[in-house]
Amino acid sequence: MLRRFLNLKFLESTTSLYHYTRCTSAQDILKSHTLYATNTQFLSDVNEMQYILSVLDEVMNEIGLASWRDKIRHLIYDNLDEFHKYEYYLVSFSTSPDSLTLWSEFGDKTGYNLEFDGLKMRSRIMSNTRIFCDGFVVYDREEQKNCLRRLIIEQIPHELSRSFGDILDTYLPGGNALFEEYKLTLQKTIALYALFFKQTAFASEKEYRFVFRNPPNQVCFREQNGFLLPYIRIDCSADEKLPVKSVTVAPKNHIDLARRGMEYYLSSLGYNVPVKLSQLKLRY
Repeated sequence: MLRRFLNLKFLESTTSLYHYTRCTSAQDILKSHTLYATNTQFLSDVNEMQYILSVLDEVMNEIGLASWRDKIRHLIYDNLDEFHKYEYYLVSFSTSPDSLTLWSEFGDKTGYNLEFDGLKMRSRIMSNTRIFCDGFVVYDREEQKNCLRRLIIEQIPHELSRSFGDILDTYLPGGNALFEEYKLTLQKTIALYALFFKQTAFASEKEYRFVFRNPPNQVCFREQNGFLLPYIRIDCSADEKLPVKSVTVAPKNHIDLARRGMEYYLSSLGYNVPVKLSQLKLRY
């Protein structure tokens, strides 16, 4: 499986995952045990899937021989079909428990933040839906370059039991089996890395992603900012309750009713978890 080539960090036993969302979505998640996975072509960062190409370009400039650089560029830039061959959907969490950036983007500063036990939530998702791959998003540019450099020069050649130079030296305009296998593996793995590479400016999100490829679930649509957003529903109903550890009230919603209403709602669903207030102080 191509996932073995991904040099990503994964959940540990103590990792909590936080999901920032509006009140109505928090209510639905807790009641229906359902998450919403967004089509990657409709992510809030419109340049996200193209960002990896700029990182690749830097890696290409560091490869020794000009002839090798040209061949690799041809493999990637002139053959982008793998980037669009599959439909990917993802569910995003964070490991940041009280982030103003995430409150602003996903909770509208008046929503809620659901804290889940990370490994239990992963197991719950897997109980009904196949996770294609998951891991922490990589924001550090040098780390991204190291991942790609290792993939191109070491990992795939090692898999094929040949050196990087030997593989590129077999390149022929008509292709051959060894070079074609290298090319296809490289394209597919870079397409996966594109799902986990983001610009450094987004590092405060501390995002963890669950990715689903060509899911069999029926595609649904909801309105967002005046346009239709395609998504799929991820069923997590293997048990009566989700592995919720706490709920935090957004910083602009510190009225007593916001906390009391959520406490009452959680109790009605059988949850006994604390409802906390965001520690961020906002004037407006």
